[in-house]
Amino acid sequence: MSVALLREMFDQMVVAKNAALIEHYYDPDFRLYSDGLTQTLAEFSASHRKLYATAIAYAIEYDEQAWVEATDKVAGRVWITTNRPGENPARIEIVLIAAYRHGKIHRLWETTWPSWRNLAAMENYSSTAS
Repeated sequence: MSVALLREMFDQMVVAKNAALIEHYYDPDFRLYSDGLTQTLAEFSASHRKLYATAIAYAIEYDEQAWVEATDKVAGRVWITTNRPGENPARIEIVLIAAYRHGKIHRLWETTWPSWRNLAAMENYSSTAS
């Protein structure tokens, strides 16, 4: 798959906080593996819908030198800055591998620094799975 498709997802879904696009970009059998958390598509979708409904804002930066592309996988390094009213912005470095199936993200492995799971801006992210 292409770096362009991953970037499109970040721009159209994450930055725009458009939860209606989750099923457009993610396979029905999707699994997220992130900083010790594992989620199914249903859990991921519910968590993102809850978070996108808040006043949080996102900005994305890409490490253009770190992209690696294969037929069905993309790996890269990005920074997501979260911002909520009354708080200082938080910049998170993410190293990720996205595996695609039928043009949608099927598996996503990522590690973040600092861990997004410890940020106040993510307090509305439900982490019911482990």
